[in-house]
Amino acid sequence: MTEFRGKPAYLQLADTLRGRIESGKIPNGAPLPSAAELMKEFGVSSTVVKNGISVLRSEGLVLGHQGKAVFAQYPPVITPPPWAPPLVDAAHGLAEVVQEIAEGLPVDTAKARDALAAWRAAGEQLPQPLRAGLASS
Repeated sequence: MTEFRGKPAYLQLADTLRGRIESGKIPNGAPLPSAAELMKEFGVSSTVVKNGISVLRSEGLVLGHQGKAVFAQYPPVITPPPWAPPLVDAAHGLAEVVQEIAEGLPVDTAKARDALAAWRAAGEQLPQPLRAGLASS
């Protein structure tokens, strides 16, 4: 990037491409310019391009695989990790039990036990670094 804006070049590239995708200048499903084209347009290295595209991929704004075209995806689609849906479902089950307790309703102990067991089982499916981070907080 020829202009220093207080941000790493890969983030500047990601910002520019994000703006083009969100504005429709690069329509949903359209391929982004090739790495070589982006390197030439922005005057950056292949590493800057790769890192900028990685940012957009993590935001769900592009879809593609190395060595193939990268396509715009707007609105963004983010696929949750496999452990997330069971965790969310278990949280809803616990929330129902807590809500009943808060409202002074009789506690269905079997339902409460099942909700807690589902929560614990979902927690066991979390990636180890995430589990470790939660345990230390």
